[in-house]
Amino acid sequence: MSANPNASWNAFDVWRQWMQQPPGAFVQPILPGWSLNINSNNSTAPETEVDIVAKHSYGRQIGRISDALRELIQDAHPELPETGPLKDFLTMWNDIEKVKLEAASERLGRIASDLALLKGKDRDRYRKLRDALGRALKQTE
Repeated sequence: MSANPNASWNAFDVWRQWMQQPPGAFVQPILPGWSLNINSNNSTAPETEVDIVAKHSYGRQIGRISDALRELIQDAHPELPETGPLKDFLTMWNDIEKVKLEAASERLGRIASDLALLKGKDRDRYRKLRDALGRALKQTE
């Protein structure tokens, strides 16, 4: 037995236990700084909801619903509305698409930077990834 009573004490273990959610709770970040807690206070079936969100995030669910709603609006209104909630929705949908395109562009810029780094530091890995990206690009043409 150790003479020091705190010899087995680990600050990380204490922090981890303190940060753990209560049993049955689920947190999914949707936006930076935001979180969603699923528990018996706000869901009649929290376990089921956790399973669903693990398979299809709320963002994915909302995105697919938005895409379907956009198509329904366009089918029902060949002349798109100039004002009102349908116009507001379509404006929001277009804004979201612009954000997605900008994010994709930024990710590709980071990939280019990472490839340049690999080219200078690990030529073999660079060549493998360059060739894999080349094959992927050909599939998109």
